[in-house]
Amino acid sequence: MPIAVCHRLYAMSGMPLRSIANFQRKGYMRREKGFLESKTIIFLFLISSAFIVLSAAQAPAVSYPTIKPWGFTQIWNKYDNTAGSTRGEDFQIARARIGLKGALSPLADYMLLTEWGYLTYDDPVTLLDAWVNFKFNPALNIKVGQTWYKFTLSGTTPLPQIPFICRPEVIDGIFLTMGRNGSYSYDRGIEFSGTLKARDIPWGYIFSVTAGSGLDQFENNGKKDLVGRVWFEPIKDVRLGASGFYGHSRVEIVSNLNREVTRDTPEYAMGSEFSYTKKQFRGIAEYVQGLYEGYLDVQGAETFHLATQKPRGWYAMAGFKPVSWLEIPVQYAWYEKDAVRSNTGLQTITLGITWFLKGDPLNNVKLNYLIRSAEENYGSKPRNMVLLQLQLGLW
Repeated sequence: MPIAVCHRLYAMSGMPLRSIANFQRKGYMRREKGFLESKTIIFLFLISSAFIVLSAAQAPAVSYPTIKPWGFTQIWNKYDNTAGSTRGEDFQIARARIGLKGALSPLADYMLLTEWGYLTYDDPVTLLDAWVNFKFNPALNIKVGQTWYKFTLSGTTPLPQIPFICRPEVIDGIFLTMGRNGSYSYDRGIEFSGTLKARDIPWGYIFSVTAGSGLDQFENNGKKDLVGRVWFEPIKDVRLGASGFYGHSRVEIVSNLNREVTRDTPEYAMGSEFSYTKKQFRGIAEYVQGLYEGYLDVQGAETFHLATQKPRGWYAMAGFKPVSWLEIPVQYAWYEKDAVRSNTGLQTITLGITWFLKGDPLNNVKLNYLIRSAEENYGSKPRNMVLLQLQLGLW
């Protein structure tokens, strides 16, 4: 089944055209069985435990660990007449993310987060975040466990805080499908992050090394994924940044003689970003492109072939806040599913209005109208769509 905008919404916009092999490589394979012992994980666990004990011993009289329930839910009402969708009106709990967060010591916090609902990756429930973060100082935080790839400004922004109900197609089309068994942008490993100031110019970074095996899976071939993002603020309220990704995609390739082999092919992505943020206005623009390397192996009369794919695109959005409780965002997005082939683009104009409710900043109502136009080789032919979302913080 196709996947991109808000996961199952890609049923409206088509699937990256990379043959059956690409269909399988992006997370549609069944989960691999068995467990693999990892000396690295054991070592990090021992170091983590020692760090928590030492920091707790130096702490004031506070009872650790602290535990706080946390979560949010998103309820959708959607009207979409695209072929392959429900061709009409839907009303459902799109997702509910429920978990715990807190502190293990003054210098270590944690989160456990699950997802339920219509859009969850693995029905009926998926384990998303499961990590411990060690806060050595503002310039160095080390997070160990499972979390999502911090790639691009939009991809780094937590889901409840994005300007619209869904991220732009170009972000979902590249960011969500990273890794061998991707389609949800989550992986397990170690993440380094921090904020600094050099000559009065604030800047920050976030970099991770992950197993590359995808959501809720153990390492399975020794190849790692590398993801990084850096930003700086040359002028107050203006930020510039760049992101990069290197990893592998697990691909099942069928030969001309109908024999199948599995290969891990290199996968790359890069992005650049601009943002300007004031109290009553914000603007964001990003350019993103990826490269999925092809594969060719000729064995006599038998040929294994997988085409190279180059997705790319950009978007620009502006949000106006005439009053503190109301924002009017607009966005233009262009997504070219495969630049190697012609006429694979999708243009989307999104008009929105967000009403912020009292209480928890997570509480809001969003109404989005998507005006979409696809080129002839994009895949499906997405039609215009109306999305209404109620988002509520659960605690």
